[in-house]
Amino acid sequence: MGLSLPRRVEPELLDALAAGDPRAQRSRIDLRRVHRAMATLSIVLRALDRASAGFVPRELLELGAGDGSLMLRIAQQRASRWPNVQVTFLDRLNLVTLDTLDGLRKVGWTARVVAMDVFDWLASPDDARWDVVFASLFAHHFSAAELTRLLAGVAARTRVFVCCEPRRSTLPLVGSHLIGLLGAGYVTRRDAVSSVHAGFQAQELSAMWPDREDWLLDEYRAGLFSHCFVAVRNGR
Repeated sequence: MGLSLPRRVEPELLDALAAGDPRAQRSRIDLRRVHRAMATLSIVLRALDRASAGFVPRELLELGAGDGSLMLRIAQQRASRWPNVQVTFLDRLNLVTLDTLDGLRKVGWTARVVAMDVFDWLASPDDARWDVVFASLFAHHFSAAELTRLLAGVAARTRVFVCCEPRRSTLPLVGSHLIGLLGAGYVTRRDAVSSVHAGFQAQELSAMWPDREDWLLDEYRAGLFSHCFVAVRNGR
């Protein structure tokens, strides 16, 4: 059941904290718990498998990568089927730990970190292309106008785009108010509620995607709390 409230985007507390702030460090730990509670890994793996059916990705880009821990878990699950993948982590801050980079190397993947605002990245002259661009709990931070710019830039740089976001509906909103039961701190508790109000429902992301005739789009509810959007270029 969707909320009648319009989508509302507001600054989240974590985004205003320095990387070394203890509240930010705790919130990043909280986010790992949130991903597990939302079953993000299994949801994302299913979406990636569907989107990449028929080809093996070699170049992956994660937007808003944070500490890279979710991508490491993806790699540990898919490295036997997707060997020798090159991952690019894009985030405003370089938060990817040496342990994460080492974990990727152990499964045969390599990685580089690009510390840059996503819109500065979109404006850069870099003509690199990726097989898959992936984002989790990232797109909801942006207004409709910003998302239109972001999705247009992504579409120009990839064959496949997969994102997993909060679903803007009753059950996720209730869950966001109960996230303290996971042991989450104040920052995460506040941001969880904000993220649901900024989340998505129905075909909102599909409506913003450019050049829809050349893409196969799929947008759907996933699990109890998530909303997925998958775009695959026709003919790849």
